[in-house]
Amino acid sequence: MPVLMAILAWFLMALLVTAVLRSRLQSASIFSIARTLLAEGWRRGVLPVGGAILFVGLALLPLLVEDASEASARLQIVLDYGQLWIATVVILLTSLMACGSLCDEIVTGRMRFLVVQPGSRWSVLPGKWLGLLAASFSLLFPATLMLVLISGQVSSSNTVLMESPAVSLVQPEQLQVTPEKIEQYLAFQKLEDPAGWGRLDHQEAIRIAYSRLNRLSRSVMRGGRSDYRFSYSTGLSKGTELEIRPSMGRAHRSQRARMRVHMGASSQEILIRNGMRSRVPLSEALEGEREIVIGIEFLGAVDEDVRIPSVNWSGTDAIQLRVPEGSHLSTLIRSQLLLWIRCAFIAALGLTVSTFLGLPVATLFVFCFLIAAAGGGFSGAFEESKDAVHHDHGHDAPSRIVLDTLAEGGDWIVSQLATWNQHVTGGRVAAGEVVTNSEVLSGLARIGLLWAGVTMLTGLWICSRREHGLGADR
Repeated sequence: MPVLMAILAWFLMALLVTAVLRSRLQSASIFSIARTLLAEGWRRGVLPVGGAILFVGLALLPLLVEDASEASARLQIVLDYGQLWIATVVILLTSLMACGSLCDEIVTGRMRFLVVQPGSRWSVLPGKWLGLLAASFSLLFPATLMLVLISGQVSSSNTVLMESPAVSLVQPEQLQVTPEKIEQYLAFQKLEDPAGWGRLDHQEAIRIAYSRLNRLSRSVMRGGRSDYRFSYSTGLSKGTELEIRPSMGRAHRSQRARMRVHMGASSQEILIRNGMRSRVPLSEALEGEREIVIGIEFLGAVDEDVRIPSVNWSGTDAIQLRVPEGSHLSTLIRSQLLLWIRCAFIAALGLTVSTFLGLPVATLFVFCFLIAAAGGGFSGAFEESKDAVHHDHGHDAPSRIVLDTLAEGGDWIVSQLATWNQHVTGGRVAAGEVVTNSEVLSGLARIGLLWAGVTMLTGLWICSRREHGLGADR
């Protein structure tokens, strides 16, 4: 069955490519260049061979799933590895086609025939970019369809992605220690103990206040109760659950404890274990509410001889709401749209660097960007601590100002690379989390329009310069 899916997916890709090549947009040179790139990619075997590798890899996904595993686990494995494989192959093929197409035409001299008519020089890069978008879509659409069918096969239900809901994770507001809360805490402590807190350095006082507030917000004492406020703009839907993962310390990791969860006018007592997730369905009376307060009361250990002083919330996902929002299939489609948007930027980047670099160096440049973006721009690796203040006598020197400006610009570029990772949503889809329409619009605006637009404008500016462009002096 997976082999038949791979064959049908390959023929669907060929049908999409043929449909684009036979389209009747003959008047515009930009579309002619796009069709030329698509036809060249097919003639050279990039699309047929690359598509075959893509679909064969997807056909092998059921081999990764153990027959004894649960259906939900099999579905998560297939979605996780399937999306990763699709993203890897499609992005690599897009980068190779982007760098290879322009470099080959410049080296062989065919580019002179493309720019012989007035205005056609400005159509080369946009036309090739549209061709690369069509090529990546012809790979992405059949691969996504094949992944949906394989997901239904391994989970023994062809409609599992349509029937299973995706969930939106909502964290409570109390777990976020904001600067306003720190300042309020410091002001109160200075009134209570002006001598003790007055001797502390301001940064040291902030550190101590943050540590105490963070510990208080993430723990519930034995016999005590903590209230957690949740906000959800569209209102809680049916099937919303409270998920908790308590931590009771190493000394009590094998013990069981009791909690009472207060939800509006109702309450429910549950048993918990150290580090194990527990889910509590919310009361039907809370459906549609946009703001709710859930109280958690720690009753202590089940065994009366064991004394557990408190329970703690370790990690951002220790206490959260799971709100159903849409289907798993719609989330997968939005995730793949974000992948297509990332391919659009990779196509623009490959075309731009190919205007002044050869094929090997241009391809290496794109791969280096992918490695840097996958690491989140290495954000945080070179950050200095802001607690200590050092006086630099040469801070106002002109050379120091220039270096600081360049460093700030580099930090800004590195921080922007984290946007790439924020829109890599394959792991979230596999875990059942929702990918919202706002995330797709954000990726379209930042990566598809801003990043790709600026990159294409840079490429057009380089092409307009004879000494660095598409002429004989390149």
